[in-house]
Amino acid sequence: MFATVALPANLQPQSTLVNLPAEIKHQIFKACLTSDDVISDPTVCGATQRRPARSLNVAISQTCRRLYHEIDRRPLFSQNTFRFTSVETARSFLKTLDNAYRESVYDIEIDVRKVDTSLASDWLRYLAWGNGPWDSTSCSLQIDAPSLKILRLNFESWPRVSMFRTELWVLLRQMMATVRSLERIVVIGASRGQAMARRDPWSPAHFVGATDVDFDDLVPRMWKCVEAPAEEKIIRWGRKDGRLSLEVVSKNHLLTHVDGTWHAPSVRGQSEGCWSENGSCLWSDYERNYLKVMDMSKKD
Repeated sequence: MFATVALPANLQPQSTLVNLPAEIKHQIFKACLTSDDVISDPTVCGATQRRPARSLNVAISQTCRRLYHEIDRRPLFSQNTFRFTSVETARSFLKTLDNAYRESVYDIEIDVRKVDTSLASDWLRYLAWGNGPWDSTSCSLQIDAPSLKILRLNFESWPRVSMFRTELWVLLRQMMATVRSLERIVVIGASRGQAMARRDPWSPAHFVGATDVDFDDLVPRMWKCVEAPAEEKIIRWGRKDGRLSLEVVSKNHLLTHVDGTWHAPSVRGQSEGCWSENGSCLWSDYERNYLKVMDMSKKD
């Protein structure tokens, strides 16, 4: 992926940066290669995106030959979230990476905000995970990103998507049908106003804008995607700026990479009005609330 550059003849002894202790230099290099933003549809040249992400400074490796050879580029792939709008853009990036870099890609977001029937079909094939109804060993995210730990599905633009709500819901559910061995899966939707805040965080209304979508089994499907014992997995949600994120995550990943201050579930029942902006619960809490809602719907 990166061009071959000859070893340096000048070791830059006058440079303050190159003369820092190795541990400090590596921390600086890591910070330069880590972005606060999602990297959208990156190109194969230096893992840059069409619009450069704030705080991503990959150009540091181009300042001199010594830094080019000294910088470990793996954090560029392991510490960032890569967002793809089509299977074509995902494959053109991932398949071009050297194996060491491809195996360092841990966090991918699939952008479904402009999905249509054709794109939907492509994504389902790509997410077949090698053992689904569209099995294809030559076109699989599992093969292109073999060390993937986090998968994000972005459905926050459902109000503008040109698909029937039931079709969109089927797509969301099928995208997770055979995905396995993750540490975290996140589904992103739109949620504005008090009426939406009163709905369960896993309600289809947040992700496709409808509730009459037959099987309401989003959490169980997400649950199967994460490889950890049941007692070591957590359901979490959060709302911010009209955006709702629902996730299933292993406790180890949560405490190590997401929220080191998390200590216990904070489930809140529907009877108390609106759900909290941010919360978490165990599978037993979800199941208990789900059964309660089903009983209420039967009485109605």
